[in-house]
Amino acid sequence: MTEGTTPGPGPGAAVRRGRFRIGAAVALAVSVGLILWIALRDTGGSSTSASANASAVSVDQIRTLAATVGHPVFWVGPKPGYTYELTQTSNGSIYIRYLPPGAKVGAKTAYLTVATYPFVGAFAAIKKVTRQKGVTTLKVAHGGLAEASGNAQSVHAAYPGVDYQVEIYDPTPGTATGLAATNQLTAFGSLQANAASPAPSVSATSPRALKSLARSLGHPIYWVGKKKGYTYELTRGTQGDVTIRYLPPGTNVGTTVAHLTVATYPFHGAFAAIQNVAKQHNATTIDLANGGRAVVTTSNPRDIHFAYPGSEYQIEVFDPSPARARQIVSSGQLTSVG
Repeated sequence: MTEGTTPGPGPGAAVRRGRFRIGAAVALAVSVGLILWIALRDTGGSSTSASANASAVSVDQIRTLAATVGHPVFWVGPKPGYTYELTQTSNGSIYIRYLPPGAKVGAKTAYLTVATYPFVGAFAAIKKVTRQKGVTTLKVAHGGLAEASGNAQSVHAAYPGVDYQVEIYDPTPGTATGLAATNQLTAFGSLQANAASPAPSVSATSPRALKSLARSLGHPIYWVGKKKGYTYELTRGTQGDVTIRYLPPGTNVGTTVAHLTVATYPFHGAFAAIQNVAKQHNATTIDLANGGRAVVTTSNPRDIHFAYPGSEYQIEVFDPSPARARQIVSSGQLTSVG
């Protein structure tokens, strides 16, 4: 592995989804959210939503979908004459794209799109983003917040108590901001849909059980291998995230003390997001085997995030010691189960 520093003009950022509910995880909840906001803002993530499973849907079908998935599905209201194109991805993201008359489902042309992404701790994350210089903050209905940067094609929004972020994308700069500013962003389903969501399950596990879990999920789970005498604490979140925490001998499951933690979670465009953050913010990048890349930010060096080309999952390593966290990633100790 090789590593190098990528300079940038802005402050350090940190990466996606505050998913940890116990121990060090509580402190990570906001910092984990920032890279996704920044990366999607920079790339216009929803503009690429067209895919093989796209289909034309009616308003009633979108409403039924929201009831089926049990969480809000966002759009910017009806547009007479337009086709509503629905795309759902394996990581739980939902895209509603507005196709003008004559445009076919699956068209490669960029059009107005509203995306709903799973994102635990989304509202806390966007509040922190809105404190950065150059970010336009917009208040939206139901106590929500939206952010835009410069002459943006994308605007991101979040709501208190809702573990989903929203992105409005339009290829014409400023259009997405205008839609958010005029409160055209609305949702099918309750904006308090997550209030009754079950808490993530936390339990002790074994290497054999982790292998079985990886097989059942159909994707790798990352960890740093066996550690003699340690308890492997497994947390499975409601959005498909899997967290393994290493508890020293004598430490009980559920402790609030920070310990080495490795998380694997769904993240559409994970590798592109890592690359964007590395290019545009003060960060140290670490090149990994198999083409992977990790990013270490100056604002939170205890928390390192990485991804591999073509993967729809991001991996996060936390250690109370920044030096240990960096050494674990750069030395190749991280391996996959399954």
